[in-house]
Amino acid sequence: MINKEEVKYILITRTDRLGDVILTLPLVSEAKRIFKNAKIYFLIKNYAEELIRDYEGIDELVTEESLNGFWAKFRYFKTKKIDLVINVKPSFEQALMFFLLGVRYRIGTGYRWYSFLYNERVYEHRKVSMKHESDYNLNLLKFHFPEVKSEKKFYFEYSEIEADDLNKKISGLLNEKYVIIHPGSGGSSKDIPVNKLSELINEICSEFKNYKIVLTGIEAERSTIVELKNLIKEEASDNLIDVSGNLNLRELMVLIDKSSVFISNSTGPIHIAGALNKNIIGFYPNSAPMNEVRWKPLSTNSVILKPDKNSDDMNEISKEQFMQSVRNFLK
Repeated sequence: MINKEEVKYILITRTDRLGDVILTLPLVSEAKRIFKNAKIYFLIKNYAEELIRDYEGIDELVTEESLNGFWAKFRYFKTKKIDLVINVKPSFEQALMFFLLGVRYRIGTGYRWYSFLYNERVYEHRKVSMKHESDYNLNLLKFHFPEVKSEKKFYFEYSEIEADDLNKKISGLLNEKYVIIHPGSGGSSKDIPVNKLSELINEICSEFKNYKIVLTGIEAERSTIVELKNLIKEEASDNLIDVSGNLNLRELMVLIDKSSVFISNSTGPIHIAGALNKNIIGFYPNSAPMNEVRWKPLSTNSVILKPDKNSDDMNEISKEQFMQSVRNFLK
């Protein structure tokens, strides 16, 4: 039984991919609401720091790379006097460290061989994908505090200065009407094939000539984007703008927020769009654990397109359904 009055310092850990971090933020917000007077630390990978900095409810961000090795982390967190840790992404190293530190309340999964190191265990198998990832995250706290709310609110903000600086960097694109296409997924899901995606882009360009098509992605996805651009019809290429590899995560957030539609495979940036409640068209396979049940974007304005129910062949995604979804958003 966790005594709320004893908890003054909380650490929440999520040291994996971008989408996982974003879908952990509702848990952070609920922890702040339940433990009103507690200070909350959030341990993440370095790459996500620029996006999450100054996020409401997080008192201090800690990046894993800033603490070199087990004992550096041990010494750092020993000074923080953590009362409660929520180990969202199961990790033997972290479970052992907080056990050795004598953290009073240690919440984690009950299904790993090292789960004995947690003294507040939650028994849910995520791999069956019966719930959304954000619900699995919230349940780590809800199983101990039934008053935890299942609503998912996000508090991303940026300044007008940031928007103006980005607009200068991308030659005034924010003043245009544009649709974002994010072709990659970083291997986290099954992607719609490049040749199929190029067909869909050509259809948008043919019907919506007054919209720019903006391609986004990281530098590692450049080869995919180059391949995609080579398949775009010449008459459509005039409306194509490639910003891949040129934006940091905060700039990408601003770009997404100003867009008319965000179109993507299941990947981290689709969850930025979901957190901003943008118009979204997402391409998802049917199989767990990659499916929409577990990983759909948390926008009330999202459309999920997938193959026939017994298939993961992303070539089966309907061009007609796609274009009708685009029309619904743009008209």
